[in-house]
Amino acid sequence: MENKKTIPLRMLCKEITDGTRNATEFVDYKTNVPYIRLSNIEGGKLVQKEMKYLFDLEEIEEKAIVRKGDILISKIISLPKLALVDEVYDGAVISPDIIKIRPNDQQTQEKLKRFFSSDIGMLSLKKMVVPSILPKISLKQLGDLEIIIDEETEGDIRNEQTDLKQKLYSLYELEFNHINKSLTTECWVEKQFLVERLDVNYYRYYTSDAFKLLKHKIKNEQWTQLKDICEIVTYTVSPKDFRNKEIRYIGFKNIDANACRIVSAETISFEKVKSRARYELKENDVLLGVVGPHIGEENHPLAFVTKEYEGALASSAFIVLRNFKYGAAYLLWCLFHPLVRSQLKATRRGQLQMIISIEDLKRIYLPVESPEKIALIENVVKKFFY
Repeated sequence: MENKKTIPLRMLCKEITDGTRNATEFVDYKTNVPYIRLSNIEGGKLVQKEMKYLFDLEEIEEKAIVRKGDILISKIISLPKLALVDEVYDGAVISPDIIKIRPNDQQTQEKLKRFFSSDIGMLSLKKMVVPSILPKISLKQLGDLEIIIDEETEGDIRNEQTDLKQKLYSLYELEFNHINKSLTTECWVEKQFLVERLDVNYYRYYTSDAFKLLKHKIKNEQWTQLKDICEIVTYTVSPKDFRNKEIRYIGFKNIDANACRIVSAETISFEKVKSRARYELKENDVLLGVVGPHIGEENHPLAFVTKEYEGALASSAFIVLRNFKYGAAYLLWCLFHPLVRSQLKATRRGQLQMIISIEDLKRIYLPVESPEKIALIENVVKKFFY
């Protein structure tokens, strides 16, 4: 691997584990808990042929449960196999002869699939083997496996992402120089002074060119308030339901705002975060940050909730959006809209700690495009973020 750029596998993954030896009680009918063995991996895919099933997950360790997007490889080096977990096998259990690798993100997943499918990937795995009658890959050593970064492919991915981002921005149909124009240091307020808003920045935004354009669009195009597009969740968890329990907790550090996804959840005692753990998440929710200096900025904390994080508890630093009139992908695009971000920046308040209230959020205007354009937007968003 001389002159090749490499990075240890553990730096590219959230988790590297093997399966369980506790799966002994099988049922003779199909359940929601498939038990994946090496014989169920064929041609790079998971197959149901002679699949065994467990009644439930009792006594099954978390490490042995797989999720959509995980990469599975054979621990037995003489039986090289690889498969990607899809939604059909989300929540399945793996045998001890299978290694589960959970990549940091989708791009890393593609990178690792290419590497482990290559000849050099197979040779690298052989160096991770512990000598025995049936040589197996050492989990301890596997984390230190140097993964070759294909710089040419990396460049192709970056170029594709840049093209998709440009396409997303072009769909806003705005002159960005006009929108990004600096705010004036002075502004004239006439017949719109609000007793509850004594902060100067609020009026600087509302007298800007961006807001003149927004008012024009609200009057002449179809724009509607956030409260009419989705539910803004206001009910929070009851502490008594989680007392003395471990929870999966999600704060700002657990999301990748650039990719709009949750990347991890912290397993922690509810008692340690009971003052902050507020919302129980459901699949397809959208998390929107309402605290901090990044409100309305390019890196505004924003994330889509996948099935993997259903049931986790989100911090009070977020609000949860649910039950969308349009798709979640379209809502993400709207929340990145320059005129929407301008509204978010205008309505945030505070000096040491910026916040935005639920009532202010309800009144934020979002564009409602034609069904054809919404379908196009959702298609591009899914390619870019998902």
